[in-house]
This record gives sequence, structure tokens and C-alpha cells, in this order.
Amino acid sequence: MAKVLDIPFGAARQFVDGARAAENSRRSYVRVSIELEEGAPSELVCSLRDALMPQAATGLVHVEVVRPGAPVRVNPDCDLAIVVSGTSGIAAEVSRAFTSMSVPCAIVVETSVEAPEPHEVSGAALIAATSPEAMLEKLATWMAEACHADIALATNFPFVRHAVSLACVSRRCAQNAAISILPLSGGAEMPLLTANQALMALDVAGAHGRGANAERVADIAFVVASAFACRGIARYLGKNLPGLGFLVRPAVAFGGAAAVGRALIARFEAEKAWKARQQPHFCR
Repeated sequence: MAKVLDIPFGAARQFVDGARAAENSRRSYVRVSIELEEGAPSELVCSLRDALMPQAATGLVHVEVVRPGAPVRVNPDCDLAIVVSGTSGIAAEVSRAFTSMSVPCAIVVETSVEAPEPHEVSGAALIAATSPEAMLEKLATWMAEACHADIALATNFPFVRHAVSLACVSRRCAQNAAISILPLSGGAEMPLLTANQALMALDVAGAHGRGANAERVADIAFVVASAFACRGIARYLGKNLPGLGFLVRPAVAFGGAAAVGRALIARFEAEKAWKARQQPHFCR
């Protein structure tokens, strides 16, 4: 049976390297291209403009009106492209220009009736929304899944923070479940699970624009305490459910990480809501 020394990385080094990577991800650039077709719904365009106002210098947004017959300029370094469909009927053509350069692209339409045929969009996502609120919710989910620079994306654009945080938590939960089924002895998986959950805390903090600094001490302490609680639960269930340890360990590892991640997300969102209530409101 493998021992902890057989693992090619240490939990401490994993956390340090991961913390450095999390901070670099938060400070990396993210580029979003907005292509507006002529006749695009003004309400959706205005809502998109306000939502994609970068909160940091690392958020780069390019906005352009596309017209029939005009060439579509594609930056291959672009992380995401959003085409707002209008009346000229070239949304599918514009989306193909981006997807042909391996740039994730979404087409926003008011109703599914106005959406191009699936065979015309060549891999672009279709987002149908009659209201700005519905558009931003669907768009946030797509952006969190499609953008490889998701932490930088959330740092710059608050409306995607919840979706990006959930995506980060889901990834770490799956990793914890995988770690828990490794044939390690003597609780050797405990440091790895704890380090991975600590990295999840940094992911969630980074998605909310917080750095990997001394302010994260409380979050890490919460993660460590939760890890010991989960180990106790796993041992208790393992003793009382003999023969099912191979199911109990990944279930507890996944569920524990999910609970911790959701709690961290709720804390950051509650803190934001509290600060918003404390800000003075001026009446005209």
C-alpha cells in the first residue's frame, strides 16, 4: 500500500504553490469582446454595458458595432466574445469568426425565435433572455464555465462572482473525492484534503476580489477545523457501516468541501450586502 512519501508533492508545498497561483490568477488579464449587431435591444445592451464595467485595470473590454459586409476583427488573445443579436441577421457569421479562432462565444437574443439555427453558430452558446436580469444570470453561468481565466473574470465583473465561486467549489469537491479514494495509509490523505480545501478558500476569496494575504487566516482556520470534523464523521460512519468505507470516504470528502465552499461564498456575499447597506443613500 502506498504511503504519504510516495506522493510526488507535499501538502505544504501544494498549498504554497497554489496560493501563489491563486494570487497570479486574480491579477491576470481577462479580455472580453462585445459585438453589437445593428438593432440590438437597447435595454439588454445598456445592462451589459453596466455589468461589464471592469473593477480593476486587468479587465479589458472591447465594444464594437458589427455591420453586414464589414470584416469582423478578432483578437486571438480574447478570452470571451459576446454577440448581441439585432436586426441585420449576421450574429451567426460574427460568432463563427470568433469560434474559428478558438475564442468561446455566446450569442444573446431576446427570444429563442430570433436565435440562429444551431448548425449556423458552429459551437457558440445561445442565450435567450427577455429581461436584463435573466440575461445576466444566464450569461454569468456561461462565462464561468467558458473562461479559463475565471478568477480574473470574477475579480473584474461582480455579476459573475457567484457563478465562478460555485464552479471553483465544484472543481475542488471533485478533486477531494478523487484524493479520498487513493490507497493511502494512516490518514495520509488528510493533509492533501485540507490543503485542497484551503486552496478552495483562496479561489473563492479571489473570485470576490480578495487577495491571498493575512486576511485569509480566519478562512484557513475554518477550513482546518472543518477538515478535522469531516475526518471524525468519516471514521464514525466507517465503523458503523462496515464494508462501505470506499463509498463513505469520497462522499464525506465531497460533501465536506461543498459545505465549506458554500459557507465561504455565503460569508463573502453577506459581507458585501452588509457594506452596501452601510453606505449612505442620497435622495434627490
